[in-house]
Amino acid sequence: MQTYRTSAQWQQLFQQRSHFSGTNVEFCEHHNVSITTYYKQRTLLTEGLPKTPLPTQTPRPTASRFVQVKQTTEISAQTHQNNIHFDTRTGQLTLPVDLATTDIVAIVKGLAV
Repeated sequence: MQTYRTSAQWQQLFQQRSHFSGTNVEFCEHHNVSITTYYKQRTLLTEGLPKTPLPTQTPRPTASRFVQVKQTTEISAQTHQNNIHFDTRTGQLTLPVDLATTDIVAIVKGLAV
């Protein structure tokens, strides 16, 4: 059985929540409210409220407004292989490394059919 609550009843329920020591799920079970309905109603009630502005940070007079960035370059050694090996259901497939990616994709798709 569904229980319909007015906006004032939801506000009262949310005030009760602030004094409840359990989780939102436990609170909803205690008051026979669906957790999704709880979150939906909480969102609907807070949409009409004026948003409180975020506190502004005042920069420290000695702090720089620049961010230090350090750029590094990583070089890795690659071993050169002449072939790419695929193990398929019917055997092994060996393709040259310099074969175009689109060709490799087409071959693999053809094997999957």
